[in-house]
Amino acid sequence: MARLESLRSHSLAGRVSAVALVLSYALLTVGVALKSMPVFLGAIVAGYVLELALPYVHSSALSALRRIQFGLSARFLLRQILLLGFLAYTGLAAQWVSVALVGALLVLFNAQLAYGVGMAYIKRKHRALPVTARALDLGLSIPSLPPDMFYRRYARKLQFADAPAMLGALLSVVLGAEALGLAGAAATTLFGLVAVAAVFPYAMRVRRMPTREEVLEAANRAIDLHRPRVGVYFSFASVGKDFMYQVNMWLETLEELEQPSLIILRERRSMSLLTATTVPVICVPKADDLADLALPDMRVVLYPGNAGKNVHMLQRAEMKHVFIGHGDSDKLASSNRASKTYDEIWVAGEAGRARYARLRGAVSDEAIVEVGRPQVASVEQADGQAKEHPTILYAPTWEGWTSDNDYTSVTRMGVALVKRLMELNPRGRIIYRPHPLLGHRSPEAAAAHREILALLQEDNLRRHRDLGVPEPDPQMLRRMGELKEHIDALLSRSPDSPAHHLSEQERVVQVREAYARWDECYRVAYSEQAHFVSTGRLPTLIDCFNASAAMISDVSSVVSDFVASGKPFALGNPQGLDEAEFLRQNTAAGAAFILTEDLTAVDQLWEAVRAPESDPLREARTVLRTFLLGEDYQASPELFRKATTSLLARAEALFPPGSVAEPIIPSLKGRPVLEGQAQG
Repeated sequence: MARLESLRSHSLAGRVSAVALVLSYALLTVGVALKSMPVFLGAIVAGYVLELALPYVHSSALSALRRIQFGLSARFLLRQILLLGFLAYTGLAAQWVSVALVGALLVLFNAQLAYGVGMAYIKRKHRALPVTARALDLGLSIPSLPPDMFYRRYARKLQFADAPAMLGALLSVVLGAEALGLAGAAATTLFGLVAVAAVFPYAMRVRRMPTREEVLEAANRAIDLHRPRVGVYFSFASVGKDFMYQVNMWLETLEELEQPSLIILRERRSMSLLTATTVPVICVPKADDLADLALPDMRVVLYPGNAGKNVHMLQRAEMKHVFIGHGDSDKLASSNRASKTYDEIWVAGEAGRARYARLRGAVSDEAIVEVGRPQVASVEQADGQAKEHPTILYAPTWEGWTSDNDYTSVTRMGVALVKRLMELNPRGRIIYRPHPLLGHRSPEAAAAHREILALLQEDNLRRHRDLGVPEPDPQMLRRMGELKEHIDALLSRSPDSPAHHLSEQERVVQVREAYARWDECYRVAYSEQAHFVSTGRLPTLIDCFNASAAMISDVSSVVSDFVASGKPFALGNPQGLDEAEFLRQNTAAGAAFILTEDLTAVDQLWEAVRAPESDPLREARTVLRTFLLGEDYQASPELFRKATTSLLARAEALFPPGSVAEPIIPSLKGRPVLEGQAQG
C-alpha cells in the first residue's frame, strides 16, 4: 500500500514551514545584534533549506507570504542585505571577500533582470501566436520554448544562485580561508553570466516568429487538408487542471467516429493538460482569431461543458451545436436552462430527457436525443456472488461552487461512515476516490477529507501489524513509479522531453501501453485487504468500479456510470431531506440505499453485499440502469456514432460543406420611400 497522507497534513506542514522561514529571518537579526557567527550561519542555512522545501509542502503557504509582501524576491534580498550588514558590523570578513561578495551579488542581480526580461519577451512572442496545434501540421517553423530546465520556475532557480557567494563568505570567516569566499563569489558570478548566455539564443530565435496572418493562413490550410466535419469545443468554466477531465473522458469516443474531427480549445494551459489523443487539436485563445478560423466542412460541434466563451462558437449558424455534457447526474446543472442555446442536447437515457421536464417547456423534447453513455462500455457486471471481505468504493463528490450545489457527504458524515465501514469490514478494503475538487471551496470539507486519509492510513498500519496484511510489494511499487514517470514524460510537450520526437499516434500507443502495464502492477502490488486512496490519473474510475463490490457516493455522474455494473450502492443525502422529497428530486435514489447521518444505509449496503440473494434493490437497479443509460447501454459507442452521423447528414443538407450562412436582407418593395432615400 502506498503511503497515504499522514495525520500531519501537507497544509499544516506548509503553515509550519512558513512560520519557521519567517522565524529564520528573526534569528538572522539576532545573529547580527549579538555578532554571533554560529547563530547567523545556522539561520542562513535553515532559510535556504526551508526555501527549497516549501514549494513541495503546500503552495498556499507561499501565497500567504506573498500577500504580506514577503515574497521570494523580498526574502532573498533581505537575506543578502542582512549578510552584508553582518559582515560590515562585525568586521570579520577580509576586505577582498566583502568586495567580491558585493560584486557577485550585483552581477547576479543584473543577470536576473536580463534573464527575466528575455524570458518575458519569449513568453510574449509565443502568447502572441493566434493558434497552437497538436497532430495538425501547420508547416511553419515556430521556435520552441526553452527546455524546462531554463523555463520552469526560472525566477526561483536564479534566486538560489546567491548561495555559493553567501555561504562562501561566511565559511571563509569560520575556517579562515579567504579562497572559499572568492571561490563562492566567482561561482555566483559565473552562474549569472552563463544563465544569461543560455537564454539569449532563444530570445533571438523568437524574433523570427511568424506573423498572425501567416499562422492563421497556415492553420486554415492545415484544417482544409484534414477536413474535419465534427468539432469538440471546450473552454474552462474556471481555469484549473481538474476541469480537463470533462474533455478527456470523450477522447476515445471521438477517435472511434467515422468522420474526421477536431478539438478546439480556448485556454493555452489546456493544451498541456489534455491527455494523448490521435484527434487533432487546435487552441485559439482570442475570439477574433477564432472568427478568422475557417472550418468549411465542420457541421456538428459538440460541447462537453457550459462556459461563457461557448458563444464565440455558437454564433456559427451553418453548424449544428450539441451539448453532450461530462456525465449524467441528478444535479441541477445536468438540466440547465442554458442548454436551450444548443440545437440538440444528447443525454444517456430516458432519465436525462425527464430531467429537462422540470424547465416546463423551456427546452423542447424534440431537442433531446438519447445516445447512451459510451464511457461505461468497459464497466464489469456484478457476478451475484457473496463477498466475505468485500471491497467498498467511497466516491464522494465535492462541495460545489455554491452552498445550494453542495451535495458532498464528506463534510457531515464522511468520517463516521468510514469508521463504520471499518467496523463492519475489518479485513475488507475501502477504495477512497474523492472528486478532484473536494475541499476546494469549503475548509470543513477539506478538513474531513484529511481526517479520512488519516483514518485509512492508521487502519492500514494496524492491519499490517495485527492482521498480517502484507505491505505493498516494493518491487511493484518501484515499477509503478517508473511507469508513472514514463507516462508523465510521454505526456510532456517540453522540447527537452524524451518523447518530444514522437508522432501523436506513437505517443498515444505508448501512453496506453504504459497505462495497461501500470494497471497490471497495481493489481499485484496491493493486498485486497488494504485500503487504497485514488486521487490521481491512475487507477481510473472504471478500474475502481471493477475492483469494488459496492459503492457509496453522492448525487453525481459517478452514480449513473456505476449503475451500469448492477452492483449495490448507497447515495448520500447529506442535507437530510425528507426521504420522499429526496426520492422525488433524485432519480438514482429509487434503487439506492439512502445514506443519512444515522448511517443505516451503510449496514443495509453491507448486508446486500454479503447476501446478494436477499438484496431488496437488485431488481430496482436493473430498472434504473435502463432508465439512466438506455436499453442498449452496452452499445452506447455505436449509438453515439449513429447520432453523430445522423445529425451531420441533416446539417450538411441545410448547409453543404463549404457554404456559409448568408444574412437574409428583407425587401422594402411596396413600402413607402423613406425621407432622403429618393435622392440616394
